[in-house]
Amino acid sequence: MGQEKIEKLIATIDNIPPLPEISTAVMTELKNEEVSIIEVSELIERDVSLATQILKVANSPAYGATNTISSIQHAIMMLGLQEVKSLLLAFAVQEFFTTDAKNTELRKRFWTHSRVCSYTALLLAHHFKQGDTSTFFLSGLIHDIGKLIIDQFMHDEFQQVIWHITKHNCSFSEAEKQLLGMTHYQIGGKLLQHWNFPQQVIMQVFRHHVPWKESEFTSGAFIIFMADVITKLAGYTCLEEERQLTIEQFCKSKAMHFIHKHGFKLDAALLENFIQQINEFVAVDAS
Repeated sequence: MGQEKIEKLIATIDNIPPLPEISTAVMTELKNEEVSIIEVSELIERDVSLATQILKVANSPAYGATNTISSIQHAIMMLGLQEVKSLLLAFAVQEFFTTDAKNTELRKRFWTHSRVCSYTALLLAHHFKQGDTSTFFLSGLIHDIGKLIIDQFMHDEFQQVIWHITKHNCSFSEAEKQLLGMTHYQIGGKLLQHWNFPQQVIMQVFRHHVPWKESEFTSGAFIIFMADVITKLAGYTCLEEERQLTIEQFCKSKAMHFIHKHGFKLDAALLENFIQQINEFVAVDAS
């Protein structure tokens, strides 16, 4: 597509309304450096749906809880206020893009991929001792948000991208470049800028296919990149028709060279171990 189509896509992003906050009161309180856990927990408990989502995440294998967490206060103490803020943003994005889905089965598969990727990002962050992990669940969940923008606001173009992937057995990025002139990670990064997301989250999303090009949040970009690839290796792709690598192919790829060059010790045995943990997480998460 020509420059006119690219400009139309950019204008579409610029016209997307501000992200509705799941709980304005909670988000306002979280900006207060002196806010107490008790105050935040009381606000969250007023929203049954929000409280349920927080508890489900806190009890998931993603955070390694050894005992059942049954109260919001306990969940916040375990997760930390920054992590809770990231979770609120993640839930807000998911809610925003859950309405008006053109293809509910495709959207369901998308969120399964994203959910598994968010868990895998945390798994990798803990394994590789990344320290502050408060952005990884959020970045993992929304790393492919650009695909939803195309689907929701330019549905015909999205259908063309899917057709191109199916016919040519190529990746999303290759099809997007060919048909749109922009990729989902460029689109996603621009939307997150439009919504004033934290810079680290923006760059982890924008660089999740080329983390070696990120200079400031390099390790975080690598974590999301690896999480995305491993999620697909485990069988959780956005599209059933999407081209998939094998573990052997990934281990021999140029990307693996960059992973090792940046200090991440990753091999076939570790990949198999991560995939096993992912499948265990999916079984628990679905129960």
